[in-house]
Amino acid sequence: MHSPRTRTELLRCRETLAQAEVSDELRELAEELLERLLGMHDARRLNGPVFLLALDSLELVPGLQVCVEALRAAVLREVDA
Repeated sequence: MHSPRTRTELLRCRETLAQAEVSDELRELAEELLERLLGMHDARRLNGPVFLLALDSLELVPGLQVCVEALRAAVLREVDA
């Protein structure tokens, strides 16, 4: 959960969200969730089940499916390691 790759994917997802065509409310919620995940990652407090649950929510945001798949793959690699 705390690898540089995971952080890079979180930042990529945040950049993708900035370009996504979504409502202001949905963008704000997704931004808050991504910022929370980044903060937990940096504090080394992010664990697999919590991360995967958050990704289920982010996956519902139009335009984020590809970056969420990359994040999910990164998390599953770390959980399986």
